[in-house]
Amino acid sequence: MLLGWAHPAAAAATILLAARGASLGLRGRPGHPRAERHRARHTALMPWVYGLVVASWAGGLASVWTLRDDLTPAASGHFAVGTAIVVLFTAAALVSRWIPVDGRARAIHPWLGAAALLLCGVQVFLGLQIMPH
Repeated sequence: MLLGWAHPAAAAATILLAARGASLGLRGRPGHPRAERHRARHTALMPWVYGLVVASWAGGLASVWTLRDDLTPAASGHFAVGTAIVVLFTAAALVSRWIPVDGRARAIHPWLGAAALLLCGVQVFLGLQIMPH
């Protein structure tokens, strides 16, 4: 069934965009060439990535609920890690509001993003185990 591949395909695209956003964020650190430009692109891209992460999480849950009789909704490690990714991206988004005025926000924001991206890599392998056949 082709519809069963929608969540994995959308999630893969989301992870690639998240990696691109992380790259822009790293290159936007002070002292790097064109840092201001990279920060602006990171700031413009990441709200879209956050929306895609939340939509992918919801789409994964919906696809299990409607398309996968062999899986229990919200009962897998894949779901738990997906939820942790959403929580980390949410925390990074909330902390980002204080980056211009708070050094603690500037210090923790990249670590939240890095943890989320690392979990995205774990998520790929957990998802491969439950792919439709």
